[in-house]
Amino acid sequence: RILKQKNSFSTCRIPRDFYSTPYTYKLYQQLRNYASQNTCWNCGTVLGNGIFCSKCNFLQKVDEQKDYFDILDLPKSFNVDSNALTKKFRQMQSVLHPDKFSSRSQEEQDISLEWSSLVNKAYKTLLAPIKRGEYILEQNGRELPQDNSALDQKFLMEMMERNEEVDEAETDEDLKKLQHKVKEELDEISLELCKAFEEKRLDDAVATIVRMKYSISLGNSLKEKRRRLGF
Repeated sequence: RILKQKNSFSTCRIPRDFYSTPYTYKLYQQLRNYASQNTCWNCGTVLGNGIFCSKCNFLQKVDEQKDYFDILDLPKSFNVDSNALTKKFRQMQSVLHPDKFSSRSQEEQDISLEWSSLVNKAYKTLLAPIKRGEYILEQNGRELPQDNSALDQKFLMEMMERNEEVDEAETDEDLKKLQHKVKEELDEISLELCKAFEEKRLDDAVATIVRMKYSISLGNSLKEKRRRLGF
């Protein structure tokens, strides 16, 4: 006997002997999963790539596994255009924000909240260079070390010396010079990191992100000291 389809795989009538073997049971589960992911939860219409059903216009459920770059319709690259990212984020929130669904069903309101939260999380992750780099590493099955194992001793010694420079600087001019130097270093590190990801040199990317974190921390220390001294 065969499956008798009504509106979608999710509403199939299943013969009693369909579960007779592990293979057929697994196949049935795959069909149900396919249906739940590719048909509208409200009307059962087969979906395209959009997040609204083309037939009933209901907002579709969130796919938590969806890539942040795909969500915001951006190329999968460390080199992100922050203006394009922000523009896309605002466009999506103007459509998905829960306020837009105040007169819709409770389920759509809940789905809207989930979508809005996911888009917000994706935006914040891709906007910040460190978080963006960590996310790309995570997508490639890598993560940053919990210690300084990714750094060579020369760089660590250099960072210690730089921290001493911050401690010793007392004038606004000295602090501004150090800030300018940090900015130049961060620009250089960003280019190195972009190239490492493009060439899929993940070990180098890990080490470069750790260096970036140290440099950003140094820049924050300089900013805080200028604030503390009233500059």
